Amino acid sequence: MELVLPYLDAENFKQGLLQNYRFAEKKALNSTVLEMPEDLGSGKLMLFNKGNFHFFRGLWNFSEETIFHSPNKVGDKGLMDFRINNQGHISSNFIEGNTEFEHDTTNIDGVRIFVPKHLFSKDNGLLQEKLDYAHRNYLSQDKLKTIFETSFDDLSCSLVMESRILEFLSCWIRYLLSDEKTVEYKKAFQDKIRLAKDFVDENALRDLAIKEISRYCGLNNCDLKKGFKDYTQLPIHQYIIKTRMEIARAMLLETQKSVGEISDYIGYSNRGHFSQLYLRYFKKLPSEERL
Repeated sequence: MELVLPYLDAENFKQGLLQNYRFAEKKALNSTVLEMPEDLGSGKLMLFNKGNFHFFRGLWNFSEETIFHSPNKVGDKGLMDFRINNQGHISSNFIEGNTEFEHDTTNIDGVRIFVPKHLFSKDNGLLQEKLDYAHRNYLSQDKLKTIFETSFDDLSCSLVMESRILEFLSCWIRYLLSDEKTVEYKKAFQDKIRLAKDFVDENALRDLAIKEISRYCGLNNCDLKKGFKDYTQLPIHQYIIKTRMEIARAMLLETQKSVGEISDYIGYSNRGHFSQLYLRYFKKLPSEERL
């Protein structure tokens, strides 16, 4: 069986269940409870529509294998999705880079949450790291337990259910927005910065653009600049100049090449400019180095 429903609009999602799959509707004070017809299986979901975001708690068993599809694309309507099961596992089509909503929905005991994606300015790489290690965020996990411990056998549970989901969501968003980085992310980031430094060291004598270094090491320009400066204590362009000056000094001391030849070799056709840079770094002119 296929369950085909709009997923990113709470009202259309509800209407699809009512009209196309004959779910029964019950109104609670702050939610809508949708019950599955007996010929399809057993179970229900409690839907909370908050306007610019929505969520539901679902517990059901279809009598036959059922695959969910949605005409909505992942990320449509400016929403990010989170799927949570009763074991505390959290996943997200949006963060994981999926484009379609498609999954087995035969037996479900979980929570689905849809929130505005503009809340999260972080790149998906970091969000993915946080998602992968969400089980270590104990505060969020504790809040999740209270959700699955809350019965929703009758409509009176609706207020308690909403408050517990919102309490979890508050902790979860705070965790995703925090600057806390996993150990694994930090190591991967440092590895990319070291890769960038090695690339600069090997290519310091030619014109290097930030974009080229960024593509090589797999970091965006902003993260590359900040990480490189933190690692070397110098901005990239100053690090390149310093590297060139050190090469020039070694050539002055170890070869018989002229100052002009060395200046050309390290990328400065203007000998005067080269001399001023050399003076700044070594407190003497290149011509004085061999005296």
